[in-house]
Amino acid sequence: MIKAILLMSGTGERFGSAIPKQFLNLSGKKIYLHTLEAFLPFTEFQEIILVCRKEHLEEVRKEVTDPRVRVIEGGHTRQDSSYRGLIACGTETTHVVIHDAVRPFISHQIIQDNLDALKKHDAVDTCIPSADTIVHAKSFDTITDIPPRAEYLRGQTPQSFSYPLILEAHEKAPDQNASDDCRLVLNLSLPVHIVPGAESNIKITGELDLFLAEQLMRQKSSFPGKEAISLKGKTFAITGGTGGIGSALATLLKKEGATPLILSKSSPDYPVDLTNFEATQKLFQSLGPLDGLINCVGHLSIKPFHALSSQEIDHLIATNLHTLLYSCHAAQIKPSGHIINLSSSSFSRGRKSYTLYSSAKAAIVNFTQGLAEERPDLHINAIVPQRTATPMRTSNFPSEDPSTLLSPEEVSQEILLLLKQKATGSLFEVRKK
Repeated sequence: MIKAILLMSGTGERFGSAIPKQFLNLSGKKIYLHTLEAFLPFTEFQEIILVCRKEHLEEVRKEVTDPRVRVIEGGHTRQDSSYRGLIACGTETTHVVIHDAVRPFISHQIIQDNLDALKKHDAVDTCIPSADTIVHAKSFDTITDIPPRAEYLRGQTPQSFSYPLILEAHEKAPDQNASDDCRLVLNLSLPVHIVPGAESNIKITGELDLFLAEQLMRQKSSFPGKEAISLKGKTFAITGGTGGIGSALATLLKKEGATPLILSKSSPDYPVDLTNFEATQKLFQSLGPLDGLINCVGHLSIKPFHALSSQEIDHLIATNLHTLLYSCHAAQIKPSGHIINLSSSSFSRGRKSYTLYSSAKAAIVNFTQGLAEERPDLHINAIVPQRTATPMRTSNFPSEDPSTLLSPEEVSQEILLLLKQKATGSLFEVRKK
């Protein structure tokens, strides 16, 4: 019988946050939940034990409903928490896999490699080579030795063991403050097998780690290839849907048996100035509850910032940002409905001659992630297309090679797939294939 232990009793002191790092949100979901989701697909685990601090027990028990998951109180040190997890496993356990809950990017392959290695070895560690030179120093101001880098690895988790062995190692440990379970096995003069880890299997301990995690999450986010939820009979509002991506999406929604409502100044059915809050609010009140809102409004003008008039500045901010904020505020979205906000690849850094546009797109990403945390009853995500052959794009960059651009249909197809899923708080990039 194999069980998994996820250690999540840390206080967050090194992170410098009042909230322990395992409870911080990463793309709209708590870090420990991302980690747990990596283990749940493995039927080999008869039970997954979450070891957390006493003050978070009830919070975690409410958030985790899978019957295979049990939440127990941790100790004052990592070793104490690991030992408590082992005791909770029970003597019927044959093997155990121990992992840091703040390593949310643990891959399916790494977990499988640990499970496979347990068939031949009683102790397994997950390690990766060091890209940096390893320096040994007895004090921080003087180098004692520089050992051969090839002989030294960086230890990660999971660490996996024969249950009787790791229990014995803990009970015979010379101290109670070891930061590594494999260290306790080595104290018994027993071998520890190595399986390869991954550079992406980072441990989130500081602000920089959280920043890197957000970037890794962007790469990890991908559109599910399998469609799940039918859109037939549902109603979706599309802001800016008279051209480009919005128009292509409306066509696709109709083919799915859904009703798209096009909202814009030039809409024949629902004309509205979305930069006006009162007008926007009045329109959405008249529409009633919706199954989703897709915000496609945007305006791009290539002009140096200091050359813009105050009226042009106001127009760019209102069109690219206020319209989206007003619509998200006013729309009545049904429970489990969707809000999808279109950003742009220019959100990642300011761009010369369209600084306000790229700034607004960055604000949309941050707003979307924050709103997803505020509204867990909805599915709220951001779509980030690469350069797309919309009328707005081609009018501003007429000399671009069309073959390098996404089509509005390609982007709208990905939005359609997202509307059929239950993802939230994520940033999905659409790239040219």
